[in-house]
Amino acid sequence: MIRHVVVWSMRADQEERLDGLLADLRALPEQIEEIQALSCGPLVNDGPYDAALCVDVADDEALAAYRSHPLHQPVLVALREAAAEIVVGDYVI
Repeated sequence: MIRHVVVWSMRADQEERLDGLLADLRALPEQIEEIQALSCGPLVNDGPYDAALCVDVADDEALAAYRSHPLHQPVLVALREAAAEIVVGDYVI
């Protein structure tokens, strides 16, 4: 199994979009069958990042399918528009 982790900070002029982005991310498991588990939320600790996402998928093929899925793309575009910085890491669990 692979865990896909994304941590990001919002641009100052986009902070009001965070709740909507998180809601859109939380809807993805119902739309994309490769997602085995998904959790996301605002970070509660002080630091440079505002939110985190964890997505569990079966393998590299499932991760590629998730990343390229047409229903994932609008959320990804919205995140890229609103984020000041995005850090992504994938690891085997």
